[in-house]
Amino acid sequence: MGNAKNAGKTTVLNALVQAHADVTLGLSPIGLDGEQVDTVTFLPKPRVFLPMGTLVATARDCMAQSEAALEVLEDLDIRTGLGSILIVRVVKAGNVLLGGPSTALSMESAVSGMRRLGADKLLIDGAFARQSHAAAAQALVYVVGAHRSPDMQRVVRSAGLALKRMSLPEAPGNACFLKDEQRLGWLDETFSFYPLDMRSSLGQAEELLDNLPPSAHWLYVPGAVNDGLAQRLVERRAEHQAGLILQSPLSLVVEDAVLRRLFRLNRDIVVLRPMTTAFVAYNPFSPAGHRFDSQAFRAALAQQTALPLINVAEDESL
Repeated sequence: MGNAKNAGKTTVLNALVQAHADVTLGLSPIGLDGEQVDTVTFLPKPRVFLPMGTLVATARDCMAQSEAALEVLEDLDIRTGLGSILIVRVVKAGNVLLGGPSTALSMESAVSGMRRLGADKLLIDGAFARQSHAAAAQALVYVVGAHRSPDMQRVVRSAGLALKRMSLPEAPGNACFLKDEQRLGWLDETFSFYPLDMRSSLGQAEELLDNLPPSAHWLYVPGAVNDGLAQRLVERRAEHQAGLILQSPLSLVVEDAVLRRLFRLNRDIVVLRPMTTAFVAYNPFSPAGHRFDSQAFRAALAQQTALPLINVAEDESL
């Protein structure tokens, strides 16, 4: 997953593929990848090169535009605008155009299918605009690219916030029953659950907080927390002291400025399904033309995280 479009995810993906030449990889993208030019920004992109034996979950229409020779193993009956999702095996190495599932549930089906057909390690090629698919994975590689902004410090601060969000701690064991709870509600100190008579928090932040008693110890939001709710939690902080329980870090969908204010409340924000970030891949080059000093970029990121920092174009530590 990256901090922006054209962050350098495909370059990192290719490096990971090369680093695992001794195992059978399974690979599926979120949306389209492997095209020569980005279909949104029209900037040039690296191709996705896959070795023989790799398993891929990709749309049928992508096969004709792939240079590698592909053998169809299974039709997953998952429909996309590029045709049904197939599991294929690379029988001759080459560049591949990838078009993957469009929902988190169908991504889980693709991952299960590739594992069943012999994949030892699975890679999900992420998309900046659709981060929910990361919930199908066991760990995350976060790519911080210079393309986010010509201002290096802005890129670094934004990455620090994102990494803090993705490392939100697991909720106490007493709250595990909420994993299958679809109702919005609050909990007291004993973790007794009191549902609120609201279908969603989206567009109803004021009403939600009007109905949240001052004695609430936790607020549970089963869906997304957006800018509206996060901002109202900040603005009405004197009325409520409740911490937040979310399904996953990806449930917190807010802009950097609002996220920074929310974190400054020093309230507990915990998740039922925590995420693990394996390492941070940093890319000091932007296809728009600007670049950062690689060592200065790395040093600034090191002030934000203790995770391993790797520039795959220079570092062989993969």
